[in-house]
Amino acid sequence: MVDFELDDDTRMIIRTLGDFMEQEVLPVKEKHQEAILNERKRLTDDGRLREDLVEASKRIRKKSAKQGFYGMHMPEEVGGADIPAVGMLKAFQEVYKHGLGFTFAVLSQIEGPNQMLLNLDEEQREEYLYPLMNGEKTSAFALTEPGAGSDVRGISTRAEKDGDEYILNGTKTFVTNGPYCDFAQVFAVTDPDADGYGGITAFLIDADAEGFNKSPPQDTISSDGLQCEFHLDDCRVPEENIIGAPGQGFFLAMQNISEARVQIGGICMGLARYCLDKTIPYVTNREAFGRPISKFQGVTFPLAQSQTELAAAENLALNTAWKIDQNKDVMQETSMTKLYCTEMLWNTADLCVQAHGGVGVAKETEIEGVLRYSRVMRIYEGTSEIQKSTIAQTMGM
Repeated sequence: MVDFELDDDTRMIIRTLGDFMEQEVLPVKEKHQEAILNERKRLTDDGRLREDLVEASKRIRKKSAKQGFYGMHMPEEVGGADIPAVGMLKAFQEVYKHGLGFTFAVLSQIEGPNQMLLNLDEEQREEYLYPLMNGEKTSAFALTEPGAGSDVRGISTRAEKDGDEYILNGTKTFVTNGPYCDFAQVFAVTDPDADGYGGITAFLIDADAEGFNKSPPQDTISSDGLQCEFHLDDCRVPEENIIGAPGQGFFLAMQNISEARVQIGGICMGLARYCLDKTIPYVTNREAFGRPISKFQGVTFPLAQSQTELAAAENLALNTAWKIDQNKDVMQETSMTKLYCTEMLWNTADLCVQAHGGVGVAKETEIEGVLRYSRVMRIYEGTSEIQKSTIAQTMGM
């Protein structure tokens, strides 16, 4: 029998997480609200986040880690809480129903601990994983290249063996948290002749390693200063910095897919709820032609449709998370969750901006920022088209 209910301990954690958002995160967000709403006041001349915003994020991350939230999806053996996928889905929904701002620092995402890092040995864990769990360091996941995004087999970064080291050359692009990471998880081809995905290896590379260079932040639609390029120029990496074993990089990376796509589902659900909660009071109070615009079906029907799509997304994502917790094969379900939830958020944010009229595209409303952010979500962790391709394959086509 399908049961989406949480146990008492997880339910208490989610409730306490909501209190953490209210008491620790929202006051910081309010203090920096002007910068959050307007990227021109958020970034420095070279495109980086202002240092006070970076420091505020670090403080929130460390507080979240101390409270046990930040890495709670990880196993207890490394300091996590072993929260099930259903619980993590609801946790991300709880956090992101408060909008954007500093929410990304509360729960580990691409910059923090992930399932792939469980393949580290104890010495590697001490240097890399445990500091991530404590919020003392951040990482970056460097897979995408200028000529290879969805087509992972097309990556051109090479790692050549030289004694007990590897020499890496290549470029990684759109690396989230790249400008600020302490180390990166970098994927490179170690065996060009291997069949399929077997020739790719994952490396841990310190940000201050010789030959490891970061570009200035890339200017994207989000204008958040969080992405950059990595340029590896004869970058020497010790053999002991391999994650897992040579040739296993792609398969290790795939361990994160189910986790990441369910997280995205929770983020989308939370942000859609945020948009609707901001829009419904507005249309109820805003008057045009002598009455509230909530009296016009052209305004209310689209929002009713969004409410329906949000409910459908919640049920789809919960079903996927439940199947993950039951150790079922969820290749189709995770792709459907990522596809439907990101498209749902895009539609919802767009309709909420439209309901606000001219105010909706002004920087004074965070919904404008959510709309731009939602556009990016239809691309990373597998584009909508890749999700459809995967779904079609699981259907036997």
